[in-house]
Amino acid sequence: MTDLKLYTLQQFNKQYPQFTLGALRSLIFHSDTNGFDKVIIRFSPTGKRGRIFIDVEAFFKWLYEQNNRGEEYYG
Repeated sequence: MTDLKLYTLQQFNKQYPQFTLGALRSLIFHSDTNGFDKVIIRFSPTGKRGRIFIDVEAFFKWLYEQNNRGEEYYG
């Protein structure tokens, strides 16, 4: 298994400021229809509001596929 690089929305935005928090939240809100559900990991130990993490490698793979009509990402 490879090492996962998971960031909270704030950490991801700090590392990659070109992706605003508003844009990320919108992608998450529509994740069931835009395929972004492959990028996020939801963690809620209590079953209530939890944290959302972004898998960095999956994000850039998803982004590449959106722009290249499904071609494979070789990151």
